[in-house]
Amino acid sequence: MTRLAYAPVAIKSQATTYYGFRGIDRSRDIAAMETQEQQNFWQLDNCYVDYRGQLIRDPKFFLHSGSNRFPVKAIRFYSRDGVVFAEEDATATHLSSDTGKRIDDAYDKDAVVSMTNFQGKVHVFSEDVRMYRYSGGEWSTSTSTVKPSFGVPIQRRLAVAGFRLKPTEIQFSRVDNPNIFLDEEAPTEEVTRAAFIDISNLIGTADEITGLGTFEANRLAVFTKDQTLVYIIDPDFEQWQLDSRANLRIGCISHNSIVNAGSDLLFCSRRGIHSIMRSEQNGITIAEASLSDEIEPLYQELVKTTPNPKSISAVYDQDTQTYHVFFPRPGGQRSVRLSMNFRAGYEMVNFQLGDTLLPRCGTFLGGRLMFGTADGVYESTDRTFTQETGFADLRRSPMRAETPVLWLGDFISTKRTHTLLLQASGQGRFFIEALDDADRLMASIEVNLDRLDKDKHWGDAPLRNDYSFPFNHVFRGVRLRFRTEDLDTDSEVTIISFAFLIHKEK
Repeated sequence: MTRLAYAPVAIKSQATTYYGFRGIDRSRDIAAMETQEQQNFWQLDNCYVDYRGQLIRDPKFFLHSGSNRFPVKAIRFYSRDGVVFAEEDATATHLSSDTGKRIDDAYDKDAVVSMTNFQGKVHVFSEDVRMYRYSGGEWSTSTSTVKPSFGVPIQRRLAVAGFRLKPTEIQFSRVDNPNIFLDEEAPTEEVTRAAFIDISNLIGTADEITGLGTFEANRLAVFTKDQTLVYIIDPDFEQWQLDSRANLRIGCISHNSIVNAGSDLLFCSRRGIHSIMRSEQNGITIAEASLSDEIEPLYQELVKTTPNPKSISAVYDQDTQTYHVFFPRPGGQRSVRLSMNFRAGYEMVNFQLGDTLLPRCGTFLGGRLMFGTADGVYESTDRTFTQETGFADLRRSPMRAETPVLWLGDFISTKRTHTLLLQASGQGRFFIEALDDADRLMASIEVNLDRLDKDKHWGDAPLRNDYSFPFNHVFRGVRLRFRTEDLDTDSEVTIISFAFLIHKEK
């Protein structure tokens, strides 16, 4: 074990420093990604880079009161504190709430379930099944005969689509009445009556509707596999019109990936993660932006290996400005979480991966982030959360962060180093493993952080968080791996920067 020591105030050596980190980048080869400033990582599991450029371990999660121990595939808040969820076992999909109210065998085992809020109730959808509703006290079945796959509220109506026999149709409920759609509507001239839109003559192909999203209060985005139409919706259906200023030649693969992020709309296509937003140039045109180009190979591999792309879902954490996307794996019991943090803006997005509790869906409200996992509903904690607070069943997976090959400035010469410097805060322990450019292990360092929370404001005394380790090695390139072990659930790790001290040539 290499013991930890504070770095000296001054070291007369040539230093190469890496700082202001960025998230995962797979846009280039692992050997061609060195930048030093704004250095990307090749792999981030259960840890993330924040908007300050610090590498931070993911928080713990605790079991939500009222949760069962079944895998959860869809979840939604019905009140400030309560959630409803769809859970599955070996035979079927069931609807449940944290109050214990249930509908057993609501859907088939592999059914894709979607939820939305309207008129104080959670409305639940699945293809070719009548809608269910939860009021906070009881479950009920919609009196309407419509059987959509998904829906969203807009302008006091419930808009639904994903009909098996009418794949290009959107139906709108009567204003303020989600029980009355076209089949239930009596003959009337009222402009608030139930209505529909059929986009088959607009898309010009045999495409079908794959999702609905709302933004800017009165805009309805209608997604197909290859394009997106935007409608301006009003309670008066005679005022509806296609927004000619929106020309979006990109489609969506899953309705459950569509989420609101401020005034924008985020969603997943076959190629990557995108945003629908107002054009920065004129503020009038509605445009689409691709946000995941730097991890495109990784993203596309996750999509290709998801058995049913419709089961991909997402949630937006408003407090951290993070978009979490969940990719169920083959077999149904495993999943991968891909998270995109853009607190520093769309030009500075940071990506990470995570598998804590194998989440398949999520929901956010009022600062509370919950994941539907392979073991029930869990809620995220903050970084000061401890076991002594009394919440049940705290979980956290080990972190693992890997750099690309670092050439310490040039990829030609051989370097002879004597010290590795680390700027970090937190408490507990983690490990640093160093590999050369041929992936051979050179060193393994156990780091025992002894910093307290009061020391985290390091800006006025930066060396208080610097640690020094002997690193006597000769190499051309090096990769660093930062990791915690399975049992180190209480270790809090924040890595600010690191540097190599190189012997100067005489």
